[in-house]
Amino acid sequence: MMKKYCLQVMLIFLSLVSIANDGPEKGGKKKKNARGQETFQDVPYMQEYAVKFLLAGDKVGARLDAVSVNRDGQIRILSDQGILVPENGGLFFPGSFVKDVSYPPTSAKRIRSISTYQDQTIYLDSIQIFSNAWAGKVQIEHDLPRAALFQAGKEFEFLISDGDRLIHLDRNGKTLWSGNFEGLIQIRYCSSRNRFLLISRHSVAEYVPGYPIQFLFRGSGITSATYIGDGKKIAVGTDEGCLMFPEGRMISKLPSKRIRCMEEIDGGLWFGTEWGVCRMDTAGKYAYYAGERWLPGDRVIQLVKGPDGSVLVLTEKGLTRLCRQKMTLEEKALFYEKQVREKNIRYGLNCSSVRLVESYSSAMTENQPSDNLWTAMYLVGQLYHYKVTGSREARQNAYESFEALERLHTVTGIRGLFGRSFERDHITENNKGPGWREQELRSGSPASLWLPAADHHNWTWRSTASSDQTVGQVYALTAILELVDDQDWRSRALKCLDDLMGYILDNDLYIIDVDGEPTMWGKWNPDYVNHLPENVGDRKITSSNIIAFLQTAYRFTGKSKYKNKALELMNEKGYLQNLMRPMSEIGRNDQNQLSSALSEEWNHSDDEMYFLAYWGLYPYAFTAELKEKYRVAIRDHWNIERPEEDALWNLTYAMTGAKEFDLDKCVRYLRNYPLDLRNWSIHNSHREDLERLPANFRGQTIKSMLPLGEMPILRHNAQVFNLDSPGDGKSLISAGDSWLLPYWMGRYLGVISGPVQGKK
Repeated sequence: MMKKYCLQVMLIFLSLVSIANDGPEKGGKKKKNARGQETFQDVPYMQEYAVKFLLAGDKVGARLDAVSVNRDGQIRILSDQGILVPENGGLFFPGSFVKDVSYPPTSAKRIRSISTYQDQTIYLDSIQIFSNAWAGKVQIEHDLPRAALFQAGKEFEFLISDGDRLIHLDRNGKTLWSGNFEGLIQIRYCSSRNRFLLISRHSVAEYVPGYPIQFLFRGSGITSATYIGDGKKIAVGTDEGCLMFPEGRMISKLPSKRIRCMEEIDGGLWFGTEWGVCRMDTAGKYAYYAGERWLPGDRVIQLVKGPDGSVLVLTEKGLTRLCRQKMTLEEKALFYEKQVREKNIRYGLNCSSVRLVESYSSAMTENQPSDNLWTAMYLVGQLYHYKVTGSREARQNAYESFEALERLHTVTGIRGLFGRSFERDHITENNKGPGWREQELRSGSPASLWLPAADHHNWTWRSTASSDQTVGQVYALTAILELVDDQDWRSRALKCLDDLMGYILDNDLYIIDVDGEPTMWGKWNPDYVNHLPENVGDRKITSSNIIAFLQTAYRFTGKSKYKNKALELMNEKGYLQNLMRPMSEIGRNDQNQLSSALSEEWNHSDDEMYFLAYWGLYPYAFTAELKEKYRVAIRDHWNIERPEEDALWNLTYAMTGAKEFDLDKCVRYLRNYPLDLRNWSIHNSHREDLERLPANFRGQTIKSMLPLGEMPILRHNAQVFNLDSPGDGKSLISAGDSWLLPYWMGRYLGVISGPVQGKK
C-alpha cells in the first residue's frame, strides 16, 4: 500500500527533499572550468523527504502503540482502536488512517502487540502468537493472558512477557524456559549471538537460551536499549541521553536527550525522543528531524526500518515515512521550476511568499513591497537557465517577468520613477502622514502609498521606491542586456535602465516620490551618505550600490554623465573609501537616532543588496586598478559571510574569478535546502549538541551552520543563525529567488555541471 503511494509521489514530484548529511565530497570528480575554477559534477545523490499520516476524523485522540511493515510494503499500526493502516499521503498532502479490514478474523481479535519477523507481520493476543503469512501456519498458544510484550528468536521461537513473567516458547508452543523479570518494558533480540536483551526502567539484562538471566547494567531512568552491529555493544537509552555499553560512555549532547526508543538502521543509530528524531552516523554526527516539516508530532513511540530504504517514525499524533531517493540538482531545479510557476507567479511577478488558505492545492498571491527584488532574482535565474540549456520555457518565464518589471515603470506615469507593486481593483491609500519617517524607521516596513495607475482606471500602484528595489531593477535589466539576443527586448530594458538612472541623477541622487520628497530609502546623495558615521553599514552600502548603478548605466548607454558622476563620487566625495571600508569595522553606533536604528544589528537585507549589485560593480569597473580594488572589497565581504554558507554569496564571489569560493558549501546548500518550503514551526534552542557563541553584533548564535533541513525556511536576506521560528505551514516561500537563482548561477558560471550522464 505505502509503496504505491510513495511511487505516486515520485512520479508527481520527481524526487524530494534533502536534509542529507551526504556532502559534495560524495559526488563525482571535480573538473575545471575555462577560468581554472573547480566544477562540481552533478551526479545523483540521496535526498530525504517526509510523507506524513495524521490522526484525523474519528481517529483523533487514538493511542498508537506499535508499527509493523511486511515484505510487500504493507504498514500496520496497533492502536487502541484496533489495527490501522495509512491511507494516501504525499509531500504536500498528508494522509490519514483507516481500519485494517484485510483479514476479518484478525480484525475481530483484541491484539496486544504487533511486530515484524522475517519480513512478515506477526501478532500477539491473550491466547496466541500468530501471523497471516506462511499460509497461516504460525499459531503458537501461550499461557500468559495479560501478555503484551513478545520478541521472535531463532527458528520461530518467541520470548513473551506480561511485564513480570517470561516464557520462552518454540514454534509448537512448547515451553523451553520460564522465569521472572519485574517491570519489563522491552525485549530485543540479537540473531548473530542468539540472545535476548531485557529492559526495565532500572536495569538491562541478557537472557541466553539455556542459561540464567545475567544483569548487565543497573541504573535509573532507563527507557530502551538495542544491540549494535554484531551485538557485542549495546546502546541504552535513558532520560539523560544514551549510554554505550560495555565501555560506559554517556552521550548526552544530543539534539534531544530524553530518549524513548532506539533502532540501528542501515549503519546509523536512530534515537526517538520526546522532541523528535535524531540519527547518529558512524562519524558521530547527527541529523535531526523535528517539527511538522518532518513529523506529525514530536513525541516518538517507535522507529522501524521501512520499505525501499525508508524509516518509519511512529509518534503520538501519527506516522512519518522518511524516504530516500536518488536525484540530481537539475532534477531538484525542475521540481522547483514547476512549483514556482504553479504557486508563486502573480501578473508575471515572483511572489516571494504565498498563503495556503485552505490547502496546498491553491495558493493565494498578494502584492508585496519588494516585488521588484524578488522578481528580478527569479528573472535572472531564468535567463541563466536559458543561457546554459537553451530552454525556451525559461526564456519565456524571464520575458513575462520582465514585462511585469517594465510595467512597474510605466504604471506610475512618471518617467524614471518605478513602483513597488501594482494591483487590480485595489485600494488607493496614503499613510504618509506626520511622523511617517520615524514610523518607517522603527518598523522597517515602508509607508503604504497606493495611487491610481496611469495605464488603466481600475489598477493602482504602490509608491515609495527604495534602494533594494533599485538593486533588483538594475540587476534584472543588466542581465537582460548581457544575455538576451532579442533587440526589441534589449531596447526596452535599456530604456528602463536609462530612465531610472537618469531620474536619480537629475534629482541629485535621490528617488523623489510623488509628493516631491525623497523616499525613505532612495538616497545616495553625499549629504546623506557622508553624514552617517563611518562604521554604520549604510554609508558603505549606499556608496557601493550607487557606483555599481552608475558604472552599469555607462556600460550600456555610453553616456558620459554616468561615468563622470561615478568618478566624482569616488574621487571627490569619498565613495571609493566608503565602499572599501573593511566589513570588520561595521558595527553599532548610537551617535543619533538614525545611526542607532541603522546599526542595531547586522543587516542581512544589505548583504543581499551588496552581492546582487556586485554584478555591476566588478565587471564594469572603469579601470583594471579599480577592478582589483573592488575584488578586494568583495573578498572582504565574502570572508565575513563565510560562516553562513550561502550559495548566492559564494557564487557571486566566484564571479570575480576566485579559485577558492567554498564550492562544497554551495553544493551542500543546494542539496540540503528543503523541498517543503512551508513555514513550519522550528525549534532548536533546546538542543545540547550545539556549540553556542557569546552574543555578538552579527547575531551568530552557534559556531557552525545547522543543516538547512533543520532550520527555519529562509531567504538570502534572513538571519540564518536564528535557532527557533514560529510557523503554521500556511505560507509557502518561492524557490525562484531563494534556490533557483544560485543554482542556475552556478551552472552559468560553469562551477556546477549539468547532470553527469551514465551516473545513476
